[in-house]
Amino acid sequence: MAKPVRTWGAHGSSSLPEEILVWEILVRLPHKDLVRCRAVSHAWRRAASARDLLLEHHRRQPSLPLINRRVKPGAGEPRCWLHVAALDHEKLQPVARLDSLHVCVKASCDGLLLLAEGVRGTPTGMSASICNPATRQMGRLPQLKGYVAMGLYRHRPTGEYRLLLRWWFSRSSMYVLELDRHELPLRRIQCPPDASHYRLSSSSSSTPVLLHGNLHWTLDTLAVPRRTEIQVFDTTAESFRRMSSPDVPIRGADLFEMDGVLGMYSWDDAMRVVRIWAMQEYESHVWALKCSVELPMMPEMPLTQERRRSMMVVCEEGVVRVLVACGGLLLCVDTEGKLLASSRDDDHSLSISKQFLKTSLVSHDFFSTFQGDMNDR
Repeated sequence: MAKPVRTWGAHGSSSLPEEILVWEILVRLPHKDLVRCRAVSHAWRRAASARDLLLEHHRRQPSLPLINRRVKPGAGEPRCWLHVAALDHEKLQPVARLDSLHVCVKASCDGLLLLAEGVRGTPTGMSASICNPATRQMGRLPQLKGYVAMGLYRHRPTGEYRLLLRWWFSRSSMYVLELDRHELPLRRIQCPPDASHYRLSSSSSSTPVLLHGNLHWTLDTLAVPRRTEIQVFDTTAESFRRMSSPDVPIRGADLFEMDGVLGMYSWDDAMRVVRIWAMQEYESHVWALKCSVELPMMPEMPLTQERRRSMMVVCEEGVVRVLVACGGLLLCVDTEGKLLASSRDDDHSLSISKQFLKTSLVSHDFFSTFQGDMNDR
């Protein structure tokens, strides 16, 4: 005899089959609407809180670039506002409010953000926190002063989230902080090969790309002739190796993901022309130049602000775009140099963090060991 199909209505009455409600409706909702569904009834709360639903909901979310939005001097109380630039409709969507001009996003993974003092690529300050903007969970991490946050990742064999750190005063001192066992001391791991002959590219600012279970950074060689290479960190084995890169300018290149393919982009000294490569063969390190993009001039921009522009290349559903921020302007440009969208904010200074947020409502046990709160909007 066939098993009856379970159905739910707004108050638990028979109306919608469970498969339709959960896997055709709830899984497609924006995360705030999915949370609101938990207030309908006890049955809906169980359905909207199930871990398998939340994991599938997270898998469907786009990875959105994070934009730093800081109050300009004289525009009001000095605060830092962090927004998400949603490329589907070119609007800045608020993520978190940070009450310090010296705190920024150092790393991101699966909806989690690492917030710490100091600019990217430099040691953290006195405090660092881990947070999930969607669930409004936040907790303070142990003392990490003097360490550079290299990346946040999920260790597949254990399911634990871990933070990769480098001691600022030594290129060969690498450590791992396991968030589920957050007490110091940190666990030291084997350093990258020939670490003393390389340094993290100042252009990449320690922002890694996670692909095929590996974290990727650009590196500058200290030997002559100078060149750019790629450092790869296997998040399962927790080991390092090197990968070759295209022939790009020193300190003028960065990495991005292009629909499951590793991509690289470089720019000239004036940040007017962007060249984009794609790796055709991951194992054999074969690269191909895809295009060169001539960026538009920033309208009515003082020279002092023009020099402070930030830029990144993003790819969503196979469409590659270039984001450029300078002063209060944010531009979105296609691969032919055509301006697709722009926004202007006269009260704030915008910069591109080169981090991404992929929204997740999945709860993590390690937050119960931390103390903190989050001011989310």
